[in-house]
Amino acid sequence: MPKRKIKHIPRYLQESKKALKAISWAFRSDLRAYPVVSGTQYHIMIESGLKRIKSPQTYSKEELTEKLWDIYLHYYDKHLEKVGYES
Repeated sequence: MPKRKIKHIPRYLQESKKALKAISWAFRSDLRAYPVVSGTQYHIMIESGLKRIKSPQTYSKEELTEKLWDIYLHYYDKHLEKVGYES
């Protein structure tokens, strides 16, 4: 029998409780990250209040979901460092 391929497990699935807290915090804090089509690739738009940041890099469909979760986790971790406790 052929060997079974081991897939990379994304960070947001490894830390699913933290990821859910992160996205919940982001929505309460008016932080949004969403894809914007650019040809066959996607840019990521991050909105925080009135600020908008468009990613300079483009992502494929396969990379997009993991990158969006990484963004939410990054901002949540940054928030935790700032306040020092989970909200």
